[in-house]
Amino acid sequence: MRTGALGLAAGAAAALLLAAAACSDQSPNTCFDSNGFSYGFYLGADTALVFHWPASRMPVRVYADPATVTRPNVVAGLQTWLGAFHCGEASATVTGDSTHADIIVRVVGTLPPQPVRAITLGSDSVGVCVGRTDGTYDTTLTLEGPVRSYIAPLGAPDSVALSGCLRMTTTHELGHALGILAHSPDAADIMYTTPRRSTLSVNDRYTLQMLYHTTATIRPFPLTP
Repeated sequence: MRTGALGLAAGAAAALLLAAAACSDQSPNTCFDSNGFSYGFYLGADTALVFHWPASRMPVRVYADPATVTRPNVVAGLQTWLGAFHCGEASATVTGDSTHADIIVRVVGTLPPQPVRAITLGSDSVGVCVGRTDGTYDTTLTLEGPVRSYIAPLGAPDSVALSGCLRMTTTHELGHALGILAHSPDAADIMYTTPRRSTLSVNDRYTLQMLYHTTATIRPFPLTP
């Protein structure tokens, strides 16, 4: 018996739907990029701890605070990740209703305290901003609520650098929220601890593709009406 956390660090209904295009031939080989390498998606390198959003929860509901730069960065980040799929494995809805969201993304002044029991994965984009994603699960390996991602600026005076950092870090944290519960050791990948890009490498794409073709052991929290 144990509990733990996926740690990676109100309004109208769905406003935007993003989906990956399905290919006509969904044989295993067509769903994966060639020449890709998976850097891993298990929580704490434990192969028994795998999470991704199931088909029954598509489109994944993602809340992005409309009052900040969060929303355009979330939209761009989701488009980036969903574009990695060749066989329509996932879709997402950007919503203004945080009470009915699967993933909640916020830009904050400082990162909030780490949740009790949390094992978190975060990112630091070259000292300009930081990010963290949290999601606790219970003894049945079921999430206890939505996955929450936070991005916080570090007071950098360079607005251009900060804008780029917020985009990179948001995309990085969305990778965790979609289920990549690890970091890449390669600085060329967006899931490197200190991301330096907003696009995906072939290894980022291949890791996500492998994840969504692997049986998940951690389940999402029950869907609320």
